[in-house]
Amino acid sequence: MKTIKVRASTGSYNILIGENILSHLILYLEQFNKVNSVSIISEDQVSKYHLANLINILSENKIPFNVLVVKSGERSKSWSNIRKVTEWLIRQKVERSDFVIGLGGGVIGDLVGFAASIVRRGVNMIHIPTSLLAQVDSAIGGKTSINSKYGKNLIGTFYQPALVLSDVSILRTLKRRDFLSGYGEVIKYSLIRDKNFFSWLESQEFSSLRYDSEKLLHMVATSSEIKSTIVEKDEKEKGLRALLNFGHTFGHALEAVTGYSNRLLHGEGVVMGSCLALRLSKRLGIISDDQISQIEHHFISCGFKTKISQIPGDHIDKDLLMDLMYQDKKVTFNQLNFVLLRKIGKAIVVNNVDPATIKDVIQESLN
Repeated sequence: MKTIKVRASTGSYNILIGENILSHLILYLEQFNKVNSVSIISEDQVSKYHLANLINILSENKIPFNVLVVKSGERSKSWSNIRKVTEWLIRQKVERSDFVIGLGGGVIGDLVGFAASIVRRGVNMIHIPTSLLAQVDSAIGGKTSINSKYGKNLIGTFYQPALVLSDVSILRTLKRRDFLSGYGEVIKYSLIRDKNFFSWLESQEFSSLRYDSEKLLHMVATSSEIKSTIVEKDEKEKGLRALLNFGHTFGHALEAVTGYSNRLLHGEGVVMGSCLALRLSKRLGIISDDQISQIEHHFISCGFKTKISQIPGDHIDKDLLMDLMYQDKKVTFNQLNFVLLRKIGKAIVVNNVDPATIKDVIQESLN
């Protein structure tokens, strides 16, 4: 098992990464004199596979618990669900010294983290991420959110968890597409921060990664360490942490324009957004053609779509996509700012990018 210590300005906590380590939850809870209750919030697809195991562990150790299950999918990050979860927690008489557990992927982590941050002005939150995307990204760093009709993750808080417990054995239950989506975030870390990690990823056979415990541990731990280091230096995204959004300005807009549906999963949007960011980097003379070809070749070899024209369903309107990007959290003074790539392992923020250039990049991807 690997332990990573996150030392954020508003609180420190551990990320535990290992194989079949759910029982370590009890070792953590035993540090406290008394745990009145544990409130578990999960989603309907994840609960079929992993809820019973968690309940058995708590029951065997005589820890009282309550369970709420919500619908799966990005659309669950809504005002109606945040009301449902917060009112349920209050109805359970959750106290500030109690623990709320989010058992699920990125949607559950964002939704439950937001609820935990506002109920009684903050109750203890434990993430048990069940997707690759959540283990390497959304469970780490304290971002919580729901979506607005104007864009993704526009309503939320910064609220660090008490513990993140990443059991990589859980990842074997993922569908290939869901695992691939999470892998998009893994590649992102290598591109913005660690060229050696990218070389390691290139050398692996993607189809076998989720069945190899040692490689899974390395992949999740390396990604978690990169994010933790950045979060420690810039918890509330005033500077360095913005680099984690490589591919996300385009990607979030693509998710919104496709209705947060199965047309485009988050990690797929990040990869497509990364390809758009690479093309924008090229137009601005920042990155070489060879680097772009190397990165896109890896995306394609894993099975990612790299162009907007490859998204199934209705045609995507370029102007609507631009409007949605102006809701991005990095926009300042109504100017579009992007995380771009200088080379593999080195990302930079470029401010006030010409909208006409951005439209040209979008149009190229639409063709």
